[in-house]
Amino acid sequence: MNRPPHRAWWSGRVYEALDTMCRYLLLSLLWTVGTALLVTAPAATAALVATVRGWAQGDEGPVCSTFLSHVRRSARASSVAAVPLLPAAVLLAANLVIVPHMGEQRPYATAALVAVVVPFLVFATNVIPALADESTGVRETYRRTVERIVVQPAAAGLTTVVALIAACCVLVQPVSALLIAAPAARLVVAAHGRHTARPVISA
Repeated sequence: MNRPPHRAWWSGRVYEALDTMCRYLLLSLLWTVGTALLVTAPAATAALVATVRGWAQGDEGPVCSTFLSHVRRSARASSVAAVPLLPAAVLLAANLVIVPHMGEQRPYATAALVAVVVPFLVFATNVIPALADESTGVRETYRRTVERIVVQPAAAGLTTVVALIAACCVLVQPVSALLIAAPAARLVVAAHGRHTARPVISA
């Protein structure tokens, strides 16, 4: 006996919604586990974005194997790319502690610090979508990052805002990573979608 058309529509929509929700939850769980060790955090984050980008392009392969394959592919490049960013982040964090205690020089020091911190955050957060590309090599990754910031400043800014909001949510409530990691990556993928569809400007 055939199901009524409205029942088929309902079942299809419900199944699709549940499947999408489960895939996003599983991917967020994999990312949470992958970032438990700070050393693997860059590769796990790049794999998160790469996996969601594949979904947006119609790739519906197994979540675990897809994520792990992206981790293996981007492990070396993401680790090397994070090396120069880490000491810079530590230095800026130290200045954030020092500047409030600088007395009369505080307004000038704050302005100078903001002028450095904002570009750094924009660059650092937009490195992840570049690492999610199929390109290899840190130099190519940095070039793509700068190109995207210049060509699509709105997308770059949105990526930074999404990353900061997600980071704040995770710091306040770590379990929220299971709910926001993959959706945040989806916003980043959507923001950079128009650019990734265009040819990359040759050096």
